Amino acid sequence: MAEGLRERILYGARDGVATITIDRPEKKNALTFEMLDEIVRYVDAAERDDDVRVIVLRGNGDDFCVGHDLDQVPGMYGGTDKDNRRPAQRTRLSFDRRHAEQFRRILFSEKPVLALVRGNCMGAGMYLVEAADLAIADETARLGHPEQRMNLCGASYLLTIDILTMGPKRAREMLLLGDMMDAREAKDFGLVNRVVADGELDAAGEAWAERIARLPRDGIAVGKAAMHAALDSLGANSQFVQGYMAHTIGTNVRFEEGEFNFLRRRRDKGVSGAAAERDSFHAGDDGNDGKDD
Repeated sequence: MAEGLRERILYGARDGVATITIDRPEKKNALTFEMLDEIVRYVDAAERDDDVRVIVLRGNGDDFCVGHDLDQVPGMYGGTDKDNRRPAQRTRLSFDRRHAEQFRRILFSEKPVLALVRGNCMGAGMYLVEAADLAIADETARLGHPEQRMNLCGASYLLTIDILTMGPKRAREMLLLGDMMDAREAKDFGLVNRVVADGELDAAGEAWAERIARLPRDGIAVGKAAMHAALDSLGANSQFVQGYMAHTIGTNVRFEEGEFNFLRRRRDKGVSGAAAERDSFHAGDDGNDGKDD
């Protein structure tokens, strides 16, 4: 693991509750792939600890998680080879399959996962919430998949869960339009269970975690196993095969004239500039033809 990344994910366990904290507030808790590995490692640790009955997933600072660290995204499949060819499909598929398995690991955790959401929650952060058993958001929360405007246009690692949660029309609305929603909208869509006032999130999370921690260990294990069986019967396992294949194909799209290439604009204008241009372009008020220059 790269120097300094391990401490970006914090872990503690007490009174039946394991807490995994994303601790990169200066980057709005943007996740590197190494940090996702750490989250999975701590889920493993919580499962091995028989005293742990529930896992709480949270972020330090004002945001839950703004998604993947975009500094890693352009080169995530590796660079071109000596003949200046792009990474092979087998390289891309292998990477995406491993990445999809990180979110599958959380969805199929043996112990309940409770996500506590404040501020921005998008991209990989949204996947974490979708994979969690329960989610509480405070009134500052803004949730969504705006990264879909980059190139995927309606596919995701957790598409089956989105459809089961919201129904196909609302799932397509969230993924195809890429809009962010506030906490109340997210609750109406079924993406979070409860909304609390700003400043009350930690107390609300502690209260729910404590209630779950009072349940018998075997009861929790059987309940999760039954949930896994039900999800499997509804296609929740096969979605991860669909998900990694769709990601490999979707990140290899060809941009035509007049279409917005986020990664190229990010290279030229930086993350904030590219994000502002992307949102303006997709709102239809960009004032230009969307060409890369």
